[in-house]
Amino acid sequence: MSFRGRIILAAAAAFAVAVVAASALGFLGVRAALRNDVDAGLRARVARAPDAVAAGVPSATLGDDPSPQRRRLAPPDAYLQLVNADGTVVKPSAEPSGLPASARARAVAAGTARTYFSDAYVNGTHLRIITAPLRPGVAIQAARSIDELDSTLHHLGAVLALVAAGGVALAGALGWAVARTALRPVTRLSDTIEHVATTQDLSRRIEVSGDDELARLARRFNEMLAALEASRRAQRQLVADASHELRTPLTSLRTNIEVLARNAEMPADERESLLGDLVGQLEDLTVLVADLVDLAREEERLAAGLAADDDLEEVRLDAVVERAVERARRHAPLVQFTTALEPVVVHGVPERLDRAVANLLDNAMKWSPPGQVVEVRVADGEVVVRDHGPGIDRADLPFVFDRFYRAPAARGVPGSGLGLAIVRQVAEAHGGMVTAEVAEGGGTLLRFSLRGAHTAAFT
Repeated sequence: MSFRGRIILAAAAAFAVAVVAASALGFLGVRAALRNDVDAGLRARVARAPDAVAAGVPSATLGDDPSPQRRRLAPPDAYLQLVNADGTVVKPSAEPSGLPASARARAVAAGTARTYFSDAYVNGTHLRIITAPLRPGVAIQAARSIDELDSTLHHLGAVLALVAAGGVALAGALGWAVARTALRPVTRLSDTIEHVATTQDLSRRIEVSGDDELARLARRFNEMLAALEASRRAQRQLVADASHELRTPLTSLRTNIEVLARNAEMPADERESLLGDLVGQLEDLTVLVADLVDLAREEERLAAGLAADDDLEEVRLDAVVERAVERARRHAPLVQFTTALEPVVVHGVPERLDRAVANLLDNAMKWSPPGQVVEVRVADGEVVVRDHGPGIDRADLPFVFDRFYRAPAARGVPGSGLGLAIVRQVAEAHGGMVTAEVAEGGGTLLRFSLRGAHTAAFT
């Protein structure tokens, strides 16, 4: 059965049970009220029994009346008779038969039982009977026909049965309407999912209104589609950019290899120069491929959420920067590095933070002439790297962290064009950001800020 069918069935069943239960309770309530009225009348009739009955005068005082109206059991104002403890009955002489003197009635006459009500059928008439003690050894019984009450109850039961049947049918219709209305957002969600699964169109969105659970689910699904669309767009862009960037070094490698293959008698100095170019191009290609792999992995981390990574830990950011500066000094001995490092703790992945800081320093080294100073500072959860090179044109500042972006002045500088893009991805994965500024007095200032960083004193 479909989900819609189960909802319709559940709603219809609940409504039907409510209707049937209400009908049954109504019937029982009316029946109890009517019988209580009859019982109250019988109690009053016993209380108004004439003194002659109380004195035990024979049947004439019980209402001996030869009229046809008194010749039937249980007249409209109630039939009376006496029951002795030995089982004998004193009844109106006009009655051909009286009420049965049961053992319980004799017990009431004997004083060993209390007043009680009972039902009996006498000569096809349904009677309601009260049996009460009159005096020691004698009980009085009053009976009244409740055939009219039974007829009323039967009619009421038939009406309520029709009402219940109509209620069940109405419950089915209302269940269908309720399910159709309540499941409309689910239908839209299902249609959208099927459309996306069939067409791979991640631009499809669900119209959302309200703020209930289904509306929140639809909003989250729209957010998921938007994230998937952005991820796919970034993936396609990465593939396109990588293809473009790889085409040039691969073409150059192929050309140089073909030159070597066709010129077996090439002079040694030219061969050495060409082999040196091949080695350099292979190194550049290796760096480019490694950066592409790192960039793709960082995108996966960013899409999955860095908080889910098992490598998260408390990291001394100042220690990470200090180690990265020591490596940079060994790689670029002609560049001077000055540091001002405050103890800072961040929550993150040490290897990724180390790679981001290393890329910042590598960028500064590229643009620092020999003998110039690169200033590195850690404070307030922020890594600041400033070089004293030619600086970045203000028009290029918004794009320096884009993948493969190279300013006109950087076209001849070695590199893959992915270093600062990796820095931005690491910062965003850790809930931070990275910015570039034109430094006062010349050069470039890069700020790498992380969320949740705090300073502390260490011994």
